[in-house]
Amino acid sequence: MLSGRRRKSKVEREKNSEEPLEVDLTLVFRFGDQPNDAVTVIDNRRVPMVGSIFDSRDTIVRGFVRHMLKAGLSQPNVLAEVLPALRLLRRRR
Repeated sequence: MLSGRRRKSKVEREKNSEEPLEVDLTLVFRFGDQPNDAVTVIDNRRVPMVGSIFDSRDTIVRGFVRHMLKAGLSQPNVLAEVLPALRLLRRRR
């Protein structure tokens, strides 16, 4: 009699038993050539990498864009470039 479950292969068993990979993440955005034009959003944070990056790629991209916008809007020279473009978009409607 066959049960409803299939046996896992050796590769599947090894994949499930792997330890999560620990990564130390630092995220710095440079908005110019001067040293004070850099904004450090994440500084040496320990991040466990579990599973495949492709499983959570949308969340990763969303978080990256959110951090980039937050860092960019905290810089006066970047804000000066963004605000005129926003005014143009509002006038078009």
